[in-house]
Amino acid sequence: MSVTTSLISSLRSSSLLGTKVVTPRSVVLSRRLLSISYDPATKAALSSRANNVVPKTPASEIVSSFYTAINSNDLASARDFIAQDCVYEDLIFSSPFVGRTAILDFFGKFIDATSTDMQFVIDDISKEDSSAVGVSWHLGELPKLTQWKGKRFPFSKSCSFYRLEVIDGKKQIVYVRDCVEPAIKPGESVIAAVKGVAWLLRKFPQIADRF
Repeated sequence: MSVTTSLISSLRSSSLLGTKVVTPRSVVLSRRLLSISYDPATKAALSSRANNVVPKTPASEIVSSFYTAINSNDLASARDFIAQDCVYEDLIFSSPFVGRTAILDFFGKFIDATSTDMQFVIDDISKEDSSAVGVSWHLGELPKLTQWKGKRFPFSKSCSFYRLEVIDGKKQIVYVRDCVEPAIKPGESVIAAVKGVAWLLRKFPQIADRF
């Protein structure tokens, strides 16, 4: 009997006696891959994941297009860039606008309250991140876009933060925070105010729950 035949015979004997034969890892993985390729449910799940691949459109381009739509008084186009449950936090308001409808209603009122020549002008926009965008902008009047009736439009500067997510295969805005230039600029007195508030919070931390 050859060595090979003897080895096979020994393996068979050991399996009959209840000794566990270890299947190579490569064989296990191959079997799993084969089962995945023929399993309809798994195929559907993989296909669904493929549909949620991050779109190639840069986040900064989507945000810029959103401003363009608002400038064009085209709320129908702006709707496509906003997620259904988006939260828009403008810090001059006491509470955020929650949901696409509320946000578009806010911008509709803003457009009605200003001249059709009033435009959001992007001064700078970040382009490095595919899911978060920072924007600095100001309000201007066409065609100059820098002044209003020959003068700089007051309280028109702002910095905004946008966060985007892929929803149903489409990248949309899910959160916005606007930090608009204040109408009153207290200057260094802010430091004194912050110092006073910090002292109160250290002495009475429960006050923080009221803010």
